Amino acid sequence: MKLQLAIDRYGNSVIIELKRDRGFLGVETQALQYLADFSAFKGKDFIDRFSKSNKQLEQEVGSFIGGNASIKDINKTSRVILLAREFDPTIYSMGEWLSNNGVAFRCIQYEPTEIDNKKFISFSIAFDRSNDILNPLALGGITREPGYYWHNIASADQNWWEYLVNSKQIPACFDSMPGDQGEKILTSYISGDVIVAYAKGYGAIGWGVIDKPDSYHLAKDGSSEDYWKGDCMHRLSINWKAVAKNLSDGIKPGKVREKFDIYHPISTSVSIDSFKAKNLIENLSQKYKKV
Repeated sequence: MKLQLAIDRYGNSVIIELKRDRGFLGVETQALQYLADFSAFKGKDFIDRFSKSNKQLEQEVGSFIGGNASIKDINKTSRVILLAREFDPTIYSMGEWLSNNGVAFRCIQYEPTEIDNKKFISFSIAFDRSNDILNPLALGGITREPGYYWHNIASADQNWWEYLVNSKQIPACFDSMPGDQGEKILTSYISGDVIVAYAKGYGAIGWGVIDKPDSYHLAKDGSSEDYWKGDCMHRLSINWKAVAKNLSDGIKPGKVREKFDIYHPISTSVSIDSFKAKNLIENLSQKYKKV
């Protein structure tokens, strides 16, 4: 049996228990114990429960949830996920009771199989009682409103930054291959999305607006766009509004956190709360040269 405690990008605590064989009520009370132990801790108290003096942990959590929630929202809602080969019906009774008391509950059944000497695992949902939509789905047919996003420029290099400003682009790296995560990130932006450029160690270095989301392309090897010789080849056009001339002029991550309550990004693209982002952008517009 393995038990893990996590949070999702919306600040919900998630208790995950994995059973090697059958799940039944007598054993799964360990998940309930975890739920009871941590349900009283909300927001920063939840983080402090794991590390009272580790400011870095709070920053990493804040960066992880981005604009989807704030630190004070941590662990306002909990959910339990059980994984096992099969489940005793008593587990479902417990799930009904938890659901009626505001705790989302899901049982996932797995089945190992072997085909041509290759091992696979198939998963199916055996029981699900999630009263609230804890993880809203963004379906392709549903349009969304423009938002505000951190976007990491990948390399905190002055010449690289000047290149991005002059070429009016934002990059993504990963494998620099069609269909990888870099393409998915850049093609997820829509017209009107506001991008705050971030350079590691330097912080916020400028902002712009995506007005041509169909401009995404994969740079060609050996072309004038092949700045890093095959790396960071995913590109998207951006209409820069105000940018720092030098990376050293950036608003440092600690200052952004202190003044605007915005955590630095821990991935290439992270959403930012719109109200906080507007205050940061106003400051960037006053501080930097308009493009």
